[in-house]
Amino acid sequence: MNEYLQFKGKIQQRVEMLEGAVRELELSGLAKRGVLSRWSESLDQVKTSLQDSLVRIAVVGAVKSGKSTLINTLLGRDLLMRGAGIITAFITRIQTNGRVGGWVELKPWAQIQKELNASLRMFPLYQEEMSESDALDIRCAEDRERLKAFLDRAQIEWQQNLGRLDPHFILLKGYLEGYFQLRDEMDEDVRRLVLDEDSIGRHRHYVGREGQAVYVRDMELHYPVPWLGQRVEIADCQGSDSPNSLHFELLQRYLLKSQFILYVISSRTGLREADFKLLDFIKTLRMFPQTFFILNVDLDAHPHVEDLNALVNRVRSELSWVVPRPALFAFSGLYHLIDQLHEELPEREGRRLEFWKEDAALARCTEGDFAAFREEMRRRIVSQRTRILLGSGLSRLSMVAAGILDTARAQKRFIDENLGSLKEFTGQLKTKQKALQGTLRTLENAIAGLQDSVKQELDQAADGYFHLKEGLLVGETLDMVEHYPISEKYYRELTDYRQFLHKLYHFYREFRQSISRYLVEKVNVRVIEFAKEQEAFLHDRLSESSQSFWALFGSALEDYRREMAQFQIDLRAPGDLRHCQWPSMEMIIPPTFSPFMDQEALGPGVLLMKFGLGCFTRFLTGIKSRMGKQRDLLQWRPQESETIQEAVSLVKSETKSELLHAFQEYHKSFKFRYLHRLLDEMTRFLLEEFRLRAEMTELDFVGILKQSEVEGKGRAAMRDLLIRTVELTEGMAAELDELRCLVQLEWLSSEGEASPKAREPSEPVPIS
Repeated sequence: MNEYLQFKGKIQQRVEMLEGAVRELELSGLAKRGVLSRWSESLDQVKTSLQDSLVRIAVVGAVKSGKSTLINTLLGRDLLMRGAGIITAFITRIQTNGRVGGWVELKPWAQIQKELNASLRMFPLYQEEMSESDALDIRCAEDRERLKAFLDRAQIEWQQNLGRLDPHFILLKGYLEGYFQLRDEMDEDVRRLVLDEDSIGRHRHYVGREGQAVYVRDMELHYPVPWLGQRVEIADCQGSDSPNSLHFELLQRYLLKSQFILYVISSRTGLREADFKLLDFIKTLRMFPQTFFILNVDLDAHPHVEDLNALVNRVRSELSWVVPRPALFAFSGLYHLIDQLHEELPEREGRRLEFWKEDAALARCTEGDFAAFREEMRRRIVSQRTRILLGSGLSRLSMVAAGILDTARAQKRFIDENLGSLKEFTGQLKTKQKALQGTLRTLENAIAGLQDSVKQELDQAADGYFHLKEGLLVGETLDMVEHYPISEKYYRELTDYRQFLHKLYHFYREFRQSISRYLVEKVNVRVIEFAKEQEAFLHDRLSESSQSFWALFGSALEDYRREMAQFQIDLRAPGDLRHCQWPSMEMIIPPTFSPFMDQEALGPGVLLMKFGLGCFTRFLTGIKSRMGKQRDLLQWRPQESETIQEAVSLVKSETKSELLHAFQEYHKSFKFRYLHRLLDEMTRFLLEEFRLRAEMTELDFVGILKQSEVEGKGRAAMRDLLIRTVELTEGMAAELDELRCLVQLEWLSSEGEASPKAREPSEPVPIS
């Protein structure tokens, strides 16, 4: 990290030197206001690039795999609660800012009531015992009693039928259990509780137990980690094996904007089915080179080096089924956390550490891999930031230095020139400049044409992919709905007409949850895979087309430079412009496809009507009236087409209609909010690069003529200033160009290598 900070400091020094040169040229009147403004704006952009962008590191893995322990180990403090297994509806983020602190946001009462009643409506018991307008208010003692009785009945039913609980039950139970702990801290609006160095540990009060955690809307902690540097965000993501598909969707969203992934695998369980689901998504993101696999070793379960080595080989072999050459590090997060706590170390854990260290070979294994992991993580963060700095900042800094140098040389060339001949030169030189401006207008038109052409190609690809009748993804999703299996158990239960609606709602509920999981785990992953393919196509298409644009522009610049040389005006050669470093577009991400995720979107009564169950209820009611009020509906048996299968078909039909509408809306969002935005940003960047270079090359001949009329001491002072400016910028421009070439060559050579290390640029090239 020190090398990067030194490198950044030297770039900052050169920015300040050029800012000083710009101020002197402005005070002396040796450059016109428009030129000075462009130089200042570009230097401001360089300074912005020196401010580190946020590097996001996602820590992922199964529930209780040791993610929180690993994060605490990286921080060097037992900050996050370990081993709780709490799965929150938000991602806990720790930013390595300079000051210890953070904040916790609590949900407003309105959101709590909305979530609570939306979850209630997912239970068959609710449909039987409560009316559609019967909304519970957890602040009311009577409603809390009703909720408690409701949950007790629901728990018994699940234990009898399924043997497991679901996310809606967990949410409701959490609201009930945490009410008295947090009721006095809640408000009608979102409430943000600010934490400082003394109170940062209080965040555990809100997320340490399920009851309190459900009331939390979001949380962010701040804690300095010197070896990682500033502006690094470490995210404690939800467990990959969470039963709630919403959690996997939140994980997907965060991974889309992450730069690195720390994948934690517990040595007690190894890789499981949920791991391969997550690995498949990481593969879709093409982020295996940015993924570090950490085998979190339980030293009590694996007390010998031989046992540990066998485990590492097995996990590496299993990973290799999916990941080419996985970067695997095996160490005990708990060992290294305890080792860093020192005076904060509890006596019991101190004895554990002493016991582990008694086996010197085992201690060397975990210490060696942990040290290697930390060093590689540090190196990759430095490389990431160096790449951003060199890509966005160094190029503009070099252009400003060259622009100031060209202006100073031209001014110096003519300051002693005969005024009459200078006036003659000025007219001819302005004519030469117009030719360069004409080339720029040609390029602007060509880029606009390319943008329209590529937009049509992108639209055509998206239209085919999301076609409601012929699109493979849409067709497979609808087939999944149509062929959703219904167990014989359900058919048997549905023949008991005393429990008909109750069991039918059970089917609806499981059907909906299965569709939600399919959309998140299958459809969303394939949509993102398609998005990555379009990103690659767009990058290749623009890079290929821009080669001819850069060649045309470079030729025009070289012609302009030769023309200027005829008048003894020495302009710097433009260099190789063909390798344009595209800016990072990491914040432009595809929207997630999750039409069934937002349970809150379904109000009272809409749930049944949306999937046809309301229609079927009215159908049964009609039969009852036809049979006569004195006859019991329970004695009715289906006749002809009035069958259970008809109700199920109605549910599926309504679901397919909703999915078709969702695909139609998502198709529009994908094109306009993602593909078009990505294309617009990249073509805007390309056009801005041409314009900026043309403007930097432009000389103010009218200003030169005006300054040449100055006589006496003023003329001598200008000459001295120009000599100093040329000396300053001449050496700096050459130095910056050399640095850019070195980095560019290394970057190009590294792109063909598959090694994770080789895909990153090396440490910064030293600047004297």
